[in-house]
Amino acid sequence: MEKTMRKYMILSGNASDEFLRAADGLQETTQIEEAEIIVGEPTHEELAQAKKLKWLQMTWAGADRYIDCFPENVILTTASGAFGETIAEHALAMLFSLCRRLPAYTRRNDWEDLGCEKQVSGATALIYGAGDIGTVIAKRLKLLGVRTIGVCRDLRSKREGFDGRTNLENAAAFLPEADFVLCALPHNEQTKGYFNEERLRLMKDDAILVNVGRGSLIDTDALELLLSEGKFFGVGLDVVTPEPLPREHKLWTMDNVIITPHVAGVSMGHLQDTEDRIWKICTENLKKYLEEKPLRNVVKQ
Repeated sequence: MEKTMRKYMILSGNASDEFLRAADGLQETTQIEEAEIIVGEPTHEELAQAKKLKWLQMTWAGADRYIDCFPENVILTTASGAFGETIAEHALAMLFSLCRRLPAYTRRNDWEDLGCEKQVSGATALIYGAGDIGTVIAKRLKLLGVRTIGVCRDLRSKREGFDGRTNLENAAAFLPEADFVLCALPHNEQTKGYFNEERLRLMKDDAILVNVGRGSLIDTDALELLLSEGKFFGVGLDVVTPEPLPREHKLWTMDNVIITPHVAGVSMGHLQDTEDRIWKICTENLKKYLEEKPLRNVVKQ
């Protein structure tokens, strides 16, 4: 196939000028069945139509939706590494709001002192996930005098910001001492349903739990049960199971719960800095692809 006939398709946002320069010599198409390269997140139905597809570059960090059903002989890469700051800021916004009971004050519509709050300085934070997101969370909390423990896949890898590290198999032993539990784990067989009722009960009664990873990590029914019993000082959820969470679900009405609709990592049209980082990764990978060099963030090849 001649280089001028190779086609790409963009499904997410507007490509950066740098990406378009790197794509010089390729032809942009709006016909998915003609695309050799797709940038974005096609549906499974669209993927089935992409008969000429050789490489899918996602603009998201998680590839959960494609793991169990993805075409053979097609490269799948993600934008992992672009979202650390963005998602960490969202997690910390939830944490600080819960520490000061801001959701409860807002919902009361009454000039009432709700009493005891949570001190950030001097607290212990157990951070599930020591990748880009978890590392940024740890660094920010360290600046505020928080003791940080990271839950890592590889204890040999060094990550800044953590006072201690453990693996997923042994992490539950740290739950009883954690004031804050922040989750930034991906979905897989090891993490699915990790926070069942038994592990949730291991936490302090006044712990704060924040999840910006995947909703499948936490048993929603068990969480609702414990909250109704008075467990937890607060809970922040950007991800839940199921998604979207039904409007009639009790979690929506609880004063010490913050729920956002899986927007912690939303970037296209929301946060320009994050969008720029995404397109930088896409551009670097496009150059490598055209030069037949190994790509960054390969999930499946």
